[in-house]
Amino acid sequence: MALVDGQETLCSGATPADGISDQVGRLFVVALREHFGEAASAIAEREWRLGLQPRRLLPARTVRRAVACAESALSLLLAQSSFLLFEFSAVLGGWRFRRVAEGLGLDPSSLGPERREALDVILRSEFPPPSADAEAITARLRALLSQPAH
Repeated sequence: MALVDGQETLCSGATPADGISDQVGRLFVVALREHFGEAASAIAEREWRLGLQPRRLLPARTVRRAVACAESALSLLLAQSSFLLFEFSAVLGGWRFRRVAEGLGLDPSSLGPERREALDVILRSEFPPPSADAEAITARLRALLSQPAH
C-alpha cells in the first residue's frame, strides 16, 4: 500500500525502498473486519495466518485468498443465521418456536396470526443475520411469549 493523493492504494511492481508502512498487515485485517464482520474475518485470519501485527508486505495472492475466504465464511454465516430464524419462526411454526412455546405451557396454535407475525418481526429485527444465536433467540422468545399480548 502506498499513499497516493492522500489515499492508501495497493500498488504492484517493484517494491519501493522508502515510504512503505509497516502497518500493511494490520490495515488489511482492520479493513477485512470492517467489511465482512468479526466472525467471517476471524475465519479468514485464522486460515491465512493474518493478524494485527506489523507487516510491511502482504502478497496479493494472500489478499485475494483471504478476501475469498471471508466472502465464503460470510455467506455460510448468513445462511446459518437465516436458517436458525426459520426454526424460530412463529409464522412458519418452526420447531424451535414450538419447543419454546410448549416449554412455557402454551399451545403454539393458540396464538393468532398477528401475534405470530409480531414475534417474527421482533426476532428478525433484534437478531439480524449473521448475528443470530440460538441461546439468545430462545431467551428473547421466552421473554416475549411470557408477556401478555398487546
